[in-house]
Amino acid sequence: MTTISYGQTKTYTSHYIEKNRIVKDTLIDKSLGYKFIIDKNRIVISAIDKKGKLIWKTNPSVDNKLGEYKVKIPKIVYFAFDSDSSKKKSEVIWIAYNNSQFGFLDKKTGKFTFEGQD
Repeated sequence: MTTISYGQTKTYTSHYIEKNRIVKDTLIDKSLGYKFIIDKNRIVISAIDKKGKLIWKTNPSVDNKLGEYKVKIPKIVYFAFDSDSSKKKSEVIWIAYNNSQFGFLDKKTGKFTFEGQD
């Protein structure tokens, strides 16, 4: 019995977001009393409380050892509040990088949850 397989005839390459789509460099959570600030290089995010005290600071790509993917130093191009992917639907900070990697940060701890990449 002979089996024949056919492969793709076209190569598919996707690119999630190339350009910066960040509307604000600071997100404010009034109920928690925190400001979330992304640095000018679009790499580090910090949480600051009402008194100006640093609560947490993270470079999600480096801190979570995502590794080099498509670009040497990925830049955050999306930064916004939205619900997480769990059944609880907790509000989190979603981020996406210019290399297609994306995930979300817990607002209280800064813990990053990697959700995927193209």
